[in-house]
Amino acid sequence: MSRIVVIGGLVYDFVFEVPDWVAPNRAVHATRATMTPGGKALNQAAAAARLGAEDVWLVGCVGADMLGDDMLASLNDVGVNTRHIRRHREARTSIASIVVMDNVPGFIGAPDASRLVDEEQIRAALADVEPGDIVLVDFEIPQPLVQFALERSRAAGAVTVLNPAPFFTRDSFVVGYLHLVDALIPNKLEAQLILGSASDDLDLLARELLALGVKQVVLTIGEQGSALYEAGCKLEQPAFALDVVDTTGASDAFVGAYCQGLALGWPLARTLEFASAAAGLACTRSGTMSSLPSLHEVRLLLAESAQGRHGRNPRNPD
Repeated sequence: MSRIVVIGGLVYDFVFEVPDWVAPNRAVHATRATMTPGGKALNQAAAAARLGAEDVWLVGCVGADMLGDDMLASLNDVGVNTRHIRRHREARTSIASIVVMDNVPGFIGAPDASRLVDEEQIRAALADVEPGDIVLVDFEIPQPLVQFALERSRAAGAVTVLNPAPFFTRDSFVVGYLHLVDALIPNKLEAQLILGSASDDLDLLARELLALGVKQVVLTIGEQGSALYEAGCKLEQPAFALDVVDTTGASDAFVGAYCQGLALGWPLARTLEFASAAAGLACTRSGTMSSLPSLHEVRLLLAESAQGRHGRNPRNPD
C-alpha cells in the first residue's frame, strides 16, 4: 500500500448545535455541544487511518498547550504518524467554533499555529516520498506553500491531491499551479470560485478545470452525491440515503477515503463509492474527527447497499 501524506490545518473544533442562529446582543442555548480535534488535514488523515490506511503521515502545526496535547494523543490513537507535526511555543493551537442549525454548519476560525507550517517542514516531510505515494494538500495553509508542496510532490513522482477548502479568496496562485494536481476534489462553490464562474453546469465546470491541466476532477455535490471527471470519462455516484445529523465532517471523510482508494490502487468507480459511503456515515453523527467512520462500518454499509440493489434493502424494509 502507498503512503498517504496529508499537509494542512490542525484545528480544535467546538461544535454547537443550536435551534437558531446567533444574533447581536442575543444568547442562544445549544441543544448539544461537542469538543473534538479537527481541521481539514487532521480529519482527512484520521479518516484514511480509520479506513485501514497503514502509513499515514500528517504535516502541520499545533501549540504547546493542552489542546495540542489532546490532538497528538487522538492522532496516535488512530494510527496517524505525527513525527512531522511541529509544536509552537509562541502560537496557540488553532480553534474553530462550528455552529450547526438544521444540519447546516457555520464557522468561526482562529488559525494561529495551523498556518505556521513552513517550507523547511514540508521539504523534510516529503524527503522520503516515493513514486506512487499520495500527497494531499488543503487550503488551510498559505497559497505559496500549497504550490511548494505540490511542486515537491510532483518532482518525487507522488500522486498529488488538492482539496481547495476552505476557500477564502481567488488569486493567481490557484489557477497557476493546477497543472501540478492529479486529483482535484472541490464542491460546486469551490469549483466556481477557482474559475471565477457563476455557472451551475457541473459538466462545464469540470471541463474548464480539466482544461487548466488538472488530470482528474471529483466534484462533491452534497445530497446529490459526487461525480468524477477525466478526459473523455465521467462517473456518477449517488449519495447514500442515511439520516443526517451533522454534515460538518462529511467532506473530510470523503477526501480521506478517496485517498485511501487511490493508495490501494482501486478502480475509480470503487474508490468513488467507498468515499461516498464514508461521507454518508460521517453525516449520521455530530462532530468532525469524532464523526469519522471505521472500515467495518463502511464495509457494512456497502454490503447492505449491494444487497438492496439485488433484493430487499435492510435499511429500507418494505
